[in-house]
Amino acid sequence: MSEDRLLNRKRLSAEHPIRIDDDTEAREAVEQAQFALALLRTQGEAADEGALRSAKASLTRAKKKLRACYEWIPLRAMEVDAFEKLVGEHKPRPETSDEIWNNETLPKAVLLACDESGRSEADWEHIFTHVLNGPEQLQLCNTAIRVNARTPDASLPKGWAQIED
Repeated sequence: MSEDRLLNRKRLSAEHPIRIDDDTEAREAVEQAQFALALLRTQGEAADEGALRSAKASLTRAKKKLRACYEWIPLRAMEVDAFEKLVGEHKPRPETSDEIWNNETLPKAVLLACDESGRSEADWEHIFTHVLNGPEQLQLCNTAIRVNARTPDASLPKGWAQIED
């Protein structure tokens, strides 16, 4: 009997990037390394193996430098019933734009519940008050909600799951 993937589904996880350092040079280095590697690959079998290895190593180094420009916040989805309970505790407010939950209180509550960085609630309060601007806070909380609501990855192409006859 084969393993039932749906019954054994693991809780989803995500890493949310927050830029700490200027990433301009690191992004350019990644682009240049990708271009150099792509150029070598267009040569097919005529490409020098040593040059290919070197280009791949350069790309790996460039990606590491780019990644180092960010602090990565590890998030893991809560158990489904815990997430549903939390949503129930943050009901929509009357006469607001709230539709499914309280847009003021739930996002941060979800972040606190699924953050695996080891930061305390006091740490997050300081970060929200003194470190992150509004759009950064929104993006971070949206990632936490997305991993818990299990919404499809926005990077998947439109119609990717359609079956054609």
